[in-house]
Amino acid sequence: MKKALIIGIWILSCLSVPAQQYMSLKQARDMALAKSEDLKIAEAMLVKSEYEQKAARTNYLPSVSASATGVYFLDKLKSEYYLPTYSPNEASGAMEPNLAVDELGQPLVGADGNPLFNMYAYLPLELSLQGAYLATVKLEQPIYAGGKITSGNRMADLALGMAADNLEIQRMKTVVEADQTYWLYVSAQSKVKLAKENLDLLEALLKRVRDNREVGLIQENDVLKVQVEYDKARLDFQKAKNGMELARMSLCRVTGLEFDTQIQTDSLININAQIPLGLEVEDVTGRPEYHLLKKNVELEHYRLANVRSDYLPTLGISAGYIYFGRVELNDDLLSMGTPNVLAQLNIPLFNWGEGRKKVAIAREERSIKEQQLDKNKGLMQLEIELTKFSLKEAALLVEISEQGVKQAAENLRVSKNSYEVGRELLTDLLTAQTQWAKASNELIEAKINFKLKETEYLRVTAQLLSVATAE
Repeated sequence: MKKALIIGIWILSCLSVPAQQYMSLKQARDMALAKSEDLKIAEAMLVKSEYEQKAARTNYLPSVSASATGVYFLDKLKSEYYLPTYSPNEASGAMEPNLAVDELGQPLVGADGNPLFNMYAYLPLELSLQGAYLATVKLEQPIYAGGKITSGNRMADLALGMAADNLEIQRMKTVVEADQTYWLYVSAQSKVKLAKENLDLLEALLKRVRDNREVGLIQENDVLKVQVEYDKARLDFQKAKNGMELARMSLCRVTGLEFDTQIQTDSLININAQIPLGLEVEDVTGRPEYHLLKKNVELEHYRLANVRSDYLPTLGISAGYIYFGRVELNDDLLSMGTPNVLAQLNIPLFNWGEGRKKVAIAREERSIKEQQLDKNKGLMQLEIELTKFSLKEAALLVEISEQGVKQAAENLRVSKNSYEVGRELLTDLLTAQTQWAKASNELIEAKINFKLKETEYLRVTAQLLSVATAE
């Protein structure tokens, strides 16, 4: 029974086939967006920026803190004091120093120059801090921080916007990668189909010339010529299949599928080379890259204000409550609590010009970002123009390649008919066959090139995401 079960499992494993997956361009884009690790990182950065913005808002609010300190001294603090005494004035009742006087009623003075008293009070002190503690609760509210809190919040707002722009840029990169791998796989499929068709034609021709050789109509040399072309076609077919497998695995990687997943598409031939509308109304200010550069300039503006605030006066208030206990004084335990209010004004007076220098550095940083914005704006505009020209050239190449395939197909048909009636040499037929295969291959590459140029054009004009979600 156990042996039969093992055999059954082995048979089922032999009959198993790789998973099949139909995929359109939109599905490839959606799957790539769901899988992309870089996109997940950008989303996490956006969430991080949202928390940072909320954290910056709390700087406007008062803060409450509590602290506790415990003290334990091994030895007690001991001291002795002799204090002067006072006696009441019989007439006024006021307390007067009990000074020692001479026969003339003048106060006596000691060697240290201080007056002498008739009597001193002995005061021994013994302080124990064995287990004493101090507890405080404090509320602090900034009134004016030189603009640091305001500029910090503006910078947090900009950081959130920049994270959103970065997320959009990463989305576009992901869609571009999905488009590239998808169309390259479509191209590889088309080339496999073309290579198989070319191989079948040469196989049929090889069979025919062999039959003609057997009946003595042609020489062995003609058979060898066809055989050489047939062997080359076999090699081209194998290369095309290998290329298709690599393209398939690359598409699986981008879309998150298992590498052994077999992918089917319906775009082998139907690639329409139509130039998108709006080629004359592009504006770089709609690109997230431009938004990112512009926010960099604004960020430097608020960073300058933040640096300047370090050298401006600050004002704050605090209110709290202090309580201390288990302080032992002459065998008596003391405990006490008291509220308190504090206002603090800090005015920087002199720092050897450090403030001016740091402000100048921040000002130059802002100037650099402004120049980078102007430079990159021009480069992005130029990029749009170059991409537009490339797209138009790609569309023209598709048109020319389609005409070339039609001409090559007609030339192959005429050569085949002429060869069959003996009006054309075999070498001419083989040449026509090669030209047709080459023209067909160039058409495939031209169409795929157009689709890639189209994706790039949509990216640089900030239309790619809207098109990708609408399709």
